[in-house]
Amino acid sequence: MKQTIRYFFILCILLCAPLLPGCAAGDASAWREYKVFCGMSSKHGEVSEDAWQRFCDRHVSAAFPDGYTVLDATGCWRSERGTTARERAKVILVIAPADARRKVLSVARQFQKEFDQSAVLVSCSKTKTDVVSEKSASGK
Repeated sequence: MKQTIRYFFILCILLCAPLLPGCAAGDASAWREYKVFCGMSSKHGEVSEDAWQRFCDRHVSAAFPDGYTVLDATGCWRSERGTTARERAKVILVIAPADARRKVLSVARQFQKEFDQSAVLVSCSKTKTDVVSEKSASGK
C-alpha cells in the first residue's frame, strides 16, 4: 500500500511539474526578470566604482549587449553576532528570454571569482514585457 501511494505521489509530481512556475523550465520564448545581487565588500576591502565599471564593461555588457540596468542598493543580513550587518551592493537587472539563465549565472560566477565573494544571489521570475518606443507609438 505504501509503495502504491509513493508511486502515485511521484506520478502526480511528474504530471504537475510542467505547470509549476519557475525559471529553469517552461516556455523558452517567455521572458524572465533576472537579478544578480553583488556585494561590494570583500576580504580585500571595498570594490571601487572603477573596478565595478570595468567588470560591467568586460562581462555584463558582453553577455547582454541589448542592455541591462544596474541599481545601487544596501544589502542587510543577520551577522553571526546577532546584529544587522550592512554593505553597499549593486543589483544587475536583466530582462531576457528564459534561455539567458546560463549567461546570468556565468556573470554571477565571474563576479564571485573576481571580487572574492563567498556567495552571489541570483533571482529569477517570469515577467510580461512591453517596449514603448516611437515605432510602437506611431503604429509602425
